[in-house]
Amino acid sequence: MKLLVSIAVLLMSPAAFACDLSLVAPAKSALTKPVQVQATLAGDVLTAGYTVSAPSLNAMKVLGPGQYPYMFDVAELFVTFSETGFPYFEFEVSPFNQTFQVKIVSLTQRQEGGDLGLLSSATIRPGGWSAEMKIPLKLLGWDGDPGKIRGNFYSILGRDSTRSYWSAFLPKAAKANFHQPQFFQPLLRCE
Repeated sequence: MKLLVSIAVLLMSPAAFACDLSLVAPAKSALTKPVQVQATLAGDVLTAGYTVSAPSLNAMKVLGPGQYPYMFDVAELFVTFSETGFPYFEFEVSPFNQTFQVKIVSLTQRQEGGDLGLLSSATIRPGGWSAEMKIPLKLLGWDGDPGKIRGNFYSILGRDSTRSYWSAFLPKAAKANFHQPQFFQPLLRCE
């Protein structure tokens, strides 16, 4: 009986999947594997934990008018349940736990400024920072099938000439563009 209980506990425990983000743009960066992401699913809550290692921080404690987290160091997560990639949801967290949430309905239509249920935290530490995003997927229309959870993990680091763009699944590019759902992959595994 104890063996059956132990097996049941293991089967019900959320699985953790981890990956290093790869450089998308520019062609070279002084940073080497600066971002690791771990994703877990517990019930309908997707949790993505980012660990960022960087010698400097490009962040502001308070964002001004017209400023968004993606203009500075940021961890980003895009999520969809659709094979076509649309709609998809964008979540961002800065080192100071500033957030940005967007529903991208199509190539030309976005719904910004709404609350998509993101719960986040961020911690600055010597040599980097960490962020955690918790997203209740049922609020976004998820039907409960873990195989349908697709998207991408991203990060933007640095400023000016040292700015670099990192992704789990995008190929290298001359100019970074994270809004490419054709590259979305299952979020609960990294290869």
